[in-house]
Amino acid sequence: MTRLLLKQEKTTVMVRKFSYFNPVDNVFNLSFFWKHRQDISELEGFRYDILTRYPSIFIFDYALYSKMKEESRFTQQIFLSLEYNRTRKYALQERPLIVHMIGPGDTIMMREYEKPSKSDAEKFLKGFNVAILKSEDSFYFMDEYFNIITHSTAESIKLAIEMTDYLSRYISVSSKFQIHDMPFSEIESAIRKDDLRKDAQKLESKSNEDQQDEMRQIDTKTDRDAGQANMIGETGDNASHKNDHGKQNDYNDDVDDYHEGFGTNTGDNHFMDSYSANHNAVLNIVQPKINLTNYTDYKSLYDIYHSTARKIILEIMQILDYKINSIQDNRSSGRLMKNPVGPMITGSHKVFTKKNTESREIDAAFTLIIDQSFSMMENLEGCRNGAIIINNVLKTLEIPHRIISHHEDTFEVMKNHYPNTIYEHMDFERSKYYYPVSLLNIEASGDNRDGMILRHEMELLNRRNEKNKFIIMFSDGLPSAEEYNQSGIIDTHEAVQEAAKNGIGVINIFINQDNEENTLEAIKNIYDTNVVIVDDAEDIVYVLPQLMQRLLTQMLL
Repeated sequence: MTRLLLKQEKTTVMVRKFSYFNPVDNVFNLSFFWKHRQDISELEGFRYDILTRYPSIFIFDYALYSKMKEESRFTQQIFLSLEYNRTRKYALQERPLIVHMIGPGDTIMMREYEKPSKSDAEKFLKGFNVAILKSEDSFYFMDEYFNIITHSTAESIKLAIEMTDYLSRYISVSSKFQIHDMPFSEIESAIRKDDLRKDAQKLESKSNEDQQDEMRQIDTKTDRDAGQANMIGETGDNASHKNDHGKQNDYNDDVDDYHEGFGTNTGDNHFMDSYSANHNAVLNIVQPKINLTNYTDYKSLYDIYHSTARKIILEIMQILDYKINSIQDNRSSGRLMKNPVGPMITGSHKVFTKKNTESREIDAAFTLIIDQSFSMMENLEGCRNGAIIINNVLKTLEIPHRIISHHEDTFEVMKNHYPNTIYEHMDFERSKYYYPVSLLNIEASGDNRDGMILRHEMELLNRRNEKNKFIIMFSDGLPSAEEYNQSGIIDTHEAVQEAAKNGIGVINIFINQDNEENTLEAIKNIYDTNVVIVDDAEDIVYVLPQLMQRLLTQMLL
């Protein structure tokens, strides 16, 4: 359907956080906002994105988009809202019949925008987009009417800057809130290589009969060729049933040559969870390949966070040194105390002293689990950086640990078969010697079946002999997968309880961005008190070291 409307045979369709057409890569992004909703089907939601945004390729002057690169996030959002208004109007003008097809989506989006705002800037952007969905010509805000109609990209740029200048006198326009997206920097670099399409004065007109015939053709094509539509997520091309982690290494420099031991994407481990919600789910274990070029990037990140890790290491080493070198008095054997007067006066025979003989080894094992579902797209970098710090700490202290990421492959789901994948970035055996370099290739994709993943990792920890065992999970929302919404909450909670019964502590690092209060309460119910809440993934590199230092200190004292 997308290729037909865009008249582009090679357009690729992907699922991202926001929906937009990327002219640089010829990719039409659909929003994962529509996934696993109760009020609309996934297909209807994706169709809504396509029908309201497909004219972008014909009417936008992408060559001018680079002018927005240096503007504030707020100005960019106004600009993209104005451009979205243009593409909606063109779509409805050229194909009036779609008004009934996009109606349910408009209603859902308006409900979303009418939710309470955290700032005046957010309130303005939400109200602005409600006016767009209502097909209004202006938007009333703070006793002022704002025009929302433009006829070219140049007009949208000019009006967005004027609006920001006016509003900045009355409200703070410093806001991270986002409704639309566009890779402005990538467009700037692409301009040098290609003359991106200019604004069109008018789309090709069609008679109502032609429109009806075309829409029938679109629906027929969608139904007939759904399995061959090249619908991909960040994991790669669904037509080849393969994801990016499993593709051939173009550099021919498999890290096996450097004894990293990650191997190939064999997916030969199929873990089955007996819990009813996971009856049709199967788990494949993958050891991702990496390129040698990633080592330089990893070393840079390692150096950036080395001082943070070093501080924790020194604190723990001091505690270990104290315990090892401390002297125990009043013992019945060992060396005679320098001053045994006290015990002799009381008639005690414990007049000897003995040096502590404790080992330097810390009796513990850790597993770090990163949710790499679609919603984690903007949070994976923060999680990755936190994992790099923890690997540095645990490796230096010679504490075995395992680092994985996981997702359910949405586009491979079939009836009674829900494939999930664990990517082993580090396993226990190699954790004392090597680095999880493959974390640099981690990408958001699919959904998250947290309970099943927890049980798999618990099984591995249960086989180990360490006294202290912990699982640290990174996530930004509730578990969500095929037939795994409300049941997923129950399943994950029960998995956490099972871990506790087996002496394994499960701690959730929860990124609380754009979550409703009931979501936060549900997360607290799943993990009890073992939840560390951060407002932004960037904060992980600050709170996670503190958590690790506290856990390690409690083990030793």
